[in-house]
Amino acid sequence: MAEQEIGLFEALYSQRAIRSLKPDPVPDDVLRRIVEAGTKAPSGGNRQMWSFIVVTDPALIGRIAELAKEQFGHMYEQALARMQPGDEMPFPRLKPLVETFEKVPAIIFPCNVRPEGSPKPTSPMAGSSIYPAVQNMLLAARGLGIGSVLTMLGLSHEDEIRELLGVPDNVDLMATLPVGYPDKERYGSTTRRPVSEVAHWNRWGAHKE
Repeated sequence: MAEQEIGLFEALYSQRAIRSLKPDPVPDDVLRRIVEAGTKAPSGGNRQMWSFIVVTDPALIGRIAELAKEQFGHMYEQALARMQPGDEMPFPRLKPLVETFEKVPAIIFPCNVRPEGSPKPTSPMAGSSIYPAVQNMLLAARGLGIGSVLTMLGLSHEDEIRELLGVPDNVDLMATLPVGYPDKERYGSTTRRPVSEVAHWNRWGAHKE
């Protein structure tokens, strides 16, 4: 499929979380470009303590899908238990993705790489470089006509995924990005609160129209 060259702000303003993906394979060179975009993100001290595991093997994806479904099942049951009369069913857009996760053509796991022997961090600062890289990757996917979404699917079973993929102890899986050509969902304009509501000028509560 031909690449769709679009401008930065067009990508920003039309980016959506795409959870409905075709099973068609994504070419390796497209996946490489998405990962390369991640490596262009800012990195504290230019340390670039990141790596990216690109999974395209259907057998591995099938096992990861099993773990994702198990994790989602617990989340879904807990959400059902909290439901009040009149509430809509939980996770209406995520559920279809999970139910067909084994058909996703590729999964990218962005990783934080620690020095050998260092403890796993508990501070959110651990993601200070990897999540800008993730956003770069999502924008690159948008520019290439590829769908993706930032999830944590399967990561409650991180140890099993680490063993499955041969991930060293000093590497932390930071996100799960299913990647594929959009199916039922499409990129397009989004509904967001206006800047006049969310920007506070000089002090909290001071808005400008």
